[in-house]
Amino acid sequence: MSYYVFVCPKCQSQAQLWQPGSKTAACQKCNAKLQTDSLRVFGPFETHAEAVEKRSSLQAELSQTPGSFSESALAVPVDKEVLMNPPKVKKPQQIILDILKENGTMIVADCEFYCAERGVDGDTFHKILEKLIAAGEIYRPDKGLIALV
Repeated sequence: MSYYVFVCPKCQSQAQLWQPGSKTAACQKCNAKLQTDSLRVFGPFETHAEAVEKRSSLQAELSQTPGSFSESALAVPVDKEVLMNPPKVKKPQQIILDILKENGTMIVADCEFYCAERGVDGDTFHKILEKLIAAGEIYRPDKGLIALV
C-alpha cells in the first residue's frame, strides 16, 4: 500500500498523510474538506515510516515560516487512476505460493526471507505454511525444504 503526504492548500500550515481510495480528505487543523483529485502530493512512499518522515520534515518547514509555504517541485498532482483503483495488496498465502511458483523447491528460511521482503512477517509465514501443508497445497520433500504439490 502506498502512502502520500500533502500540505493543506487552504491553511498551508498542516502536513498530513493520505492513502489512496477516498475522494475527500479533511485538514486536521482548519477542518477544510479537500478534494483528493486536486491535491498536490509528495510520494508515493512504500512504507508508513517513510511517509511519516517526509510529513515531519514538511511540518518542521511549515512551523518555521507559517503561511509562507511554497509547494516544492517534488509535489505532484494525484493520478486519478490511483484514487479510484488503489493497488491491490496480495494475501500472505498468495505471496508464499507465488514465491514457490517462481523458485520451485526451496529452503524454508529462503522462502521466509523472500516473504519478509514482500511484507509477510515471520509468525504469519509459519502459520500459513502449516495451513498450506495441512491443505496439501505444498509439501516437504526433505527436511528444511518446501515445494508446491
